[in-house]
Amino acid sequence: MKCVHLDFHTSPDIENIGCQFNKAEFTQILKDAKVDLITVFAKCHHGYSYYPTKLGTINPGLKFNLLKEEIDAIHDAGAKAPIYITMGWSKKDADEHPEWHQINFWTKKPVIYGYNGGKLDEPLDTPISDCSWITLCPVGGYKKYLEDITREVCEQFDVSDGIFYDICFIHDTCVCEDCKAGMKAQGLDPEKFEDVRKYFREQRIELMKDLTGIVHEYAPNATVFYNGGADMNRPEYHPYQTHYELEDLPTAWGGYDLMPLRAKYFEKYGKLFLGMTGKFHHSWGEFGGFKNKEALRYECADMLSVGASMSVGDHLHPYGALDKSTYAVIGHAFDYASKIEKYCEDTRAYTDIALWMSHTEADVGCSKALQIMHLEFDVIDDGNDLSRYNCIVLPDCVKFTENDKKQLCDYVQNGGKVIASAESIFDELGIKLKCKSGSDLDFISCEIDEITTPFLSYSSAYITESDGEVLADVYEPLFNRTYGHFCGHKNTPPKPDKAPYPALVKCGNVLYFAHPVFDAYHKSGNYALERYIKKGFEAIYQRKLSIEGFPSCGRARFRKSNNERFFAMHLLYAPPVNRGNVCLLADFPELNNLKIKVNVNEKIKAIKTIPDNKKIKFVQKGSEISLTLDSMSLHKLIIFEF
Repeated sequence: MKCVHLDFHTSPDIENIGCQFNKAEFTQILKDAKVDLITVFAKCHHGYSYYPTKLGTINPGLKFNLLKEEIDAIHDAGAKAPIYITMGWSKKDADEHPEWHQINFWTKKPVIYGYNGGKLDEPLDTPISDCSWITLCPVGGYKKYLEDITREVCEQFDVSDGIFYDICFIHDTCVCEDCKAGMKAQGLDPEKFEDVRKYFREQRIELMKDLTGIVHEYAPNATVFYNGGADMNRPEYHPYQTHYELEDLPTAWGGYDLMPLRAKYFEKYGKLFLGMTGKFHHSWGEFGGFKNKEALRYECADMLSVGASMSVGDHLHPYGALDKSTYAVIGHAFDYASKIEKYCEDTRAYTDIALWMSHTEADVGCSKALQIMHLEFDVIDDGNDLSRYNCIVLPDCVKFTENDKKQLCDYVQNGGKVIASAESIFDELGIKLKCKSGSDLDFISCEIDEITTPFLSYSSAYITESDGEVLADVYEPLFNRTYGHFCGHKNTPPKPDKAPYPALVKCGNVLYFAHPVFDAYHKSGNYALERYIKKGFEAIYQRKLSIEGFPSCGRARFRKSNNERFFAMHLLYAPPVNRGNVCLLADFPELNNLKIKVNVNEKIKAIKTIPDNKKIKFVQKGSEISLTLDSMSLHKLIIFEF
């Protein structure tokens, strides 16, 4: 599904809002761009509505029911039109109802996003360059208001296409008067952080249930999404979403490797999930900012390659006309997506390796390392079935229950491989974790290409004992760096002799990195560390996919259709570069003569590329398939029919 999220945060200082809206033109632009769904606004962050409202205030610059006209135009284009309602940021409501402000537990002041560092008393003519919003707390009076607004929207419009609530989970605490009263009524203490966080989460869940209940009174099958609740580390909110929209603008935050991790995490729920990027050069709200059309095509192909539908953010001009240049760019990407999406929908990763989430930044580093090694993988949590995997990766600081430990021990005893690091180990796996070393930054000795001397770990090791094979050694610094005791500009150099504990050890079916290598790699991107991680994996895991000549910034995904008889291999290549404050894709070099080997259990009948339908010669020996891809640029989809 090819979606657009059409922001419309419009100042009341602008006159003649919607004056350039033309229904026929609006419809035709969406048709030409092949848009299947576009989210449009009932109420924006400025606090104004775009339909006749008895509960709120229509934007004073608007003289007609713009939302109705937009929905009609979208339906004429054969597309869906979910309706957007702001929750956490609504300037007019924040100005008129200070009692609705979300109050920070630590500072006891309103939670502010922007405002020149969070000052409420700036002169009104003080320039600002980015977001500027006071956050509201949807408890008590404001919750009732949101419920009433929701019901009003449901009564005025057919909401079968869905509702999108925005800014729903800023921070994790609030001590406004309504929250404090509610906590006291439940016997909770507003001065205790854990009590405040507990109440915050419970109230958000109740809010989700109540608002979704209202929407489903009018449209039982409508989608309802609460933005901010598709966070991998907030699983308590996941059951109450009808689907997931993964807002990851690679040009603004996270780069190009975050969305695939999140997609793999949310795929496990079996619900619709969308990747969300933007048409902007940088980020939301950027009028006149454009992304390279090939970069947007890459991003859409990337979303499809992990089984996600795609959503592209845009911002409608206050006068109501869609920007033709924007939809030329979106249309270019969506045209390509329309030719390949049937081979991407209803597929799952075909893999025998899984990343067990630690719910820390180490997961991001581990995911990056796996992607750089061109390894397809699943993402799992405690309680998931391990039997379908040959290898489980435990990054840095996974917390284990006794049941988790038993499950992993049984898995290893039955032949499964485990790759663990730092704190993600326990005695029953054959490696005894004693303590963290006293070093601030230490070194690893492991021969990697031309690097034969100890290299900086960008972390420090944990001390362990085992009967395993030592594959790499730790070298401690001469001393820890302090203000009064330091050497040179950065870190202290290593001692000449290795430490009496290992950096990397293999104990049966368990490989253990003594350092938090995945967090360190995420933060440093160090080449030697990257090669070291790869060497560790190769010592215990036999890969099922290899691509000779494919650069490390290429991305390989291999998926199997759930209902049709084919595998889909996605190869993506576009080196990201940093220019100014933006991570972007500027060039799309051609790659030639890629030699691919992949193992599958099925007998392959034919291999072809899509959308050109070009057949590829291949050889299958047992489960191993060998082929050569003559050339590719940006994205290549290879279909293996069986």
